Amino acid sequence: MPTLAASEVERTLLRANRQIRAGRTPHPSDTDWTVRKGTVWLRRPSAVVDFYQFWFRTRGCTFDRGGQCSMCNYGVGPEIDPDAVHRSVAARIASVPEGSLIYLSPSGSLFDEREVPAGLRRNLLRSVARRRPVGFTFETRPEFCSPRLLDEVQSFLPGAAVACHLGVESWDPDKRRRCHLKRTPTACYETAARELRARRIAPIANITLGGLGLSPAEAYEDTLATIRGTRAARFAIQMLFPLSAKQGSLLGWAHEQGLWEPPSLWLLIRALRTATVEAYAADEAGDLSLSWYNPQVGEVVTARPDSCPVCRPMLIDTLKAFALTPSADSLGEAARWDRCGCRSRAERDLTEDQGGYQERLEAIAARWTEMSGQPPRFTGDTGTARG
Repeated sequence: MPTLAASEVERTLLRANRQIRAGRTPHPSDTDWTVRKGTVWLRRPSAVVDFYQFWFRTRGCTFDRGGQCSMCNYGVGPEIDPDAVHRSVAARIASVPEGSLIYLSPSGSLFDEREVPAGLRRNLLRSVARRRPVGFTFETRPEFCSPRLLDEVQSFLPGAAVACHLGVESWDPDKRRRCHLKRTPTACYETAARELRARRIAPIANITLGGLGLSPAEAYEDTLATIRGTRAARFAIQMLFPLSAKQGSLLGWAHEQGLWEPPSLWLLIRALRTATVEAYAADEAGDLSLSWYNPQVGEVVTARPDSCPVCRPMLIDTLKAFALTPSADSLGEAARWDRCGCRSRAERDLTEDQGGYQERLEAIAARWTEMSGQPPRFTGDTGTARG
């Protein structure tokens, strides 16, 4: 049974997250952007298109500085020259082929003017508009989804399919606050989704699998409950992020201490299949998507969702297929797999009584309190990996 008040555990974890992040290497001032290219399935119009993900340098996420988001390590940097950042990012955006899908994001929220000055935001939107993208996506906190700012995006990109990512993480307000250290109330997400839909901007719910303190069974049930909640709130896309351990995050520190493990790829497969068949026919492409399920392990990501060497290649290929066609049929090979015992072990994890997340969060807080006199260990730059 928990022996500390939930509020004291939360305060301790927020302090821990701030102190862990204090040792991060700042974003280098000579690197104004990072880009990743891939292909994605665009729902409207239905097509597979080239996808360019841009992250641009800012002073850092405002909420990160307050210790929020136990899984994130987006980082901080020196104050920026908005004109210089605009010139650098715009020059790279200018090379994107017309008709692509463009994602544009700072470390935290595109609409947070403490992080992204209004002039910089507008200049970057103009640069995106010049590429005549088939689609445009961005991320912000729901607190900033004002009618004025949403109308501004639409005014720059009237012909594009626009979507906005909101970091829901969990639909359970207690788990969102205590496991993810996000204090945003559920009503704020519901309001933001309504404002987005009113402007034909598709709301995308970023949903985690494997939050701090959650057992495999709790993580699985929470992810399914969250998908049901965001569907009820009429989010257009439910995007799953199976969490990894990363340097510069509370989740990464807990993993170092043996107090948290990433969810298995089999748990992700099961969650995707269950959530898909609940709402769609087996051969029907549904409203699920996924991201950051196969990050590279190194200085930034120290542990990722995984399985054994026998089944891992099959699972990654299956998840890639699902990302392009999110149907239950795309998961068929995993459903038939019998060449190792990983799937059976993942099923057993869902039936074992491992206690509740409150006790595990208290244990993490107690370990931090015990070790708080020791500086946290860092092995490299934290980069910009989210999930």
